[in-house]
Amino acid sequence: MLISIAIDFRQADVATREHFHLSEERLTQLYRTARSEIVTEAALIATCNRTELYAWVDSDEPAVVDRAMQTLARRWMRTRAEGDELLRTATRRVGDEAARHVVRIAAGLESQVLGDGQILGQLKAAYKRASRGHAAGPVLHRLFETALRAGKRVQTETSLTAGRNSVGAEAAITANQRFGNLENARCLVIGAGKTGARAAKQLHKLGARDLVVVNRTFAAAQELAKFVGGRAAPFETLHVEAAMADVVIVATGSEVPVITAAGLQRAREACAAVGYALLLMDLSMPRNIEARVSEQPGITLVDLDTLHQPILSAETMRRDAVPIATAICDEEIASFMDWIANMPARDAIKPLRTALEDVARREVAFAAKDDSVAERAASRIVAKLLAGPMAALRRAVQRGEPLDAQAMMLLEMFSPSTAPAPRSARPPRSITAKPVIAHVPTPPVAVPAAVAIPGPVSAPVTHTTSRERRPSMLLSPEQFT
Repeated sequence: MLISIAIDFRQADVATREHFHLSEERLTQLYRTARSEIVTEAALIATCNRTELYAWVDSDEPAVVDRAMQTLARRWMRTRAEGDELLRTATRRVGDEAARHVVRIAAGLESQVLGDGQILGQLKAAYKRASRGHAAGPVLHRLFETALRAGKRVQTETSLTAGRNSVGAEAAITANQRFGNLENARCLVIGAGKTGARAAKQLHKLGARDLVVVNRTFAAAQELAKFVGGRAAPFETLHVEAAMADVVIVATGSEVPVITAAGLQRAREACAAVGYALLLMDLSMPRNIEARVSEQPGITLVDLDTLHQPILSAETMRRDAVPIATAICDEEIASFMDWIANMPARDAIKPLRTALEDVARREVAFAAKDDSVAERAASRIVAKLLAGPMAALRRAVQRGEPLDAQAMMLLEMFSPSTAPAPRSARPPRSITAKPVIAHVPTPPVAVPAAVAIPGPVSAPVTHTTSRERRPSMLLSPEQFT
């Protein structure tokens, strides 16, 4: 069963999201401890507006699923009390609801900015992080591949991502609206990542001529500054640069505030800028501007929650694309859920596939004297041979039939290590002397139509010697399974 525990901007403000945010170190610890006997896979999505944990549980029993969520929440927050607090705040999803949500996230349908163009890259980074941590398995690999494919389709097949569609760009637009004109305003962007770059590019597009970029890696700041026609400044001078600016947009990955109230106060006093209007915009999660800076005269502090209302007004132009994007997501979700439903069929036929591939690989390698050719040819041969049995098993799954019997049969036939011990040999039956058996009349047995073998009635069965060979019967793939 696929499950998720999610904290996002819809039900939690910035302070709450900040409380449940996971640092890189904590995420590494979570991946080391998340998996257990019932939780076999895990992956976490962390952006400025959401932190969501996805996991695969080897059971669909409600009690087991609930216990798995409690365990994951405690390992997320380290203690039982904090884990319970997380579950009270978070949105819990299971099955197709969890799959639908992550696919819609990739498509930009669940973003604070409808059609957010950055979310696809953030999702891909989260998937790579889970893969490197050996936390994601076959189910989550399939889920994230489905989500990323849906996101790319929405970007190319719809207009959902057209126009302004990132928090960084919307922050620049909000600054322009508040000032009316950015041509004579000094604008400072702290952070040269995707969000900071979007903000800087949008400021330049809106007419900002005095544009300063600050980043911990000075070379990255220089590269972005050159692109937008601005200048780069060392990270150590950010308080002085902020004191002399009119607009400051902060978008870094720091776990602590990079602009402090005391540091900014000293810089403004040194630059004789106390009381001047200064717009600070914090786009980071956790927040990178100390909240107490708003107590200083002339300073206006805007965070992600404050930005939400202006962002909503920019969504109108993209709403017409929502039905088409939703249909794409539904199509991809249906494909994923069909893959999940057929997992028992794939598991049942796995021993047969392994045995056939081994035989085909050896025989082709013997004939072709080329291992690479044997590998490819064996896979193609076995795929064609198993198309019929696999289709039959899928139909059995769709009819709700259990596959235990079929799976056991295949395991016994094609897995020598797990096959039961052979039965003891029976004494040979004499072919000359016939035993005397009392005649007991038996009622005729009706043969079901589903198993009746068409064709002419065969001759009476007679005993054969070891020299005689019986004719073989060829079974269709569906009869075999």
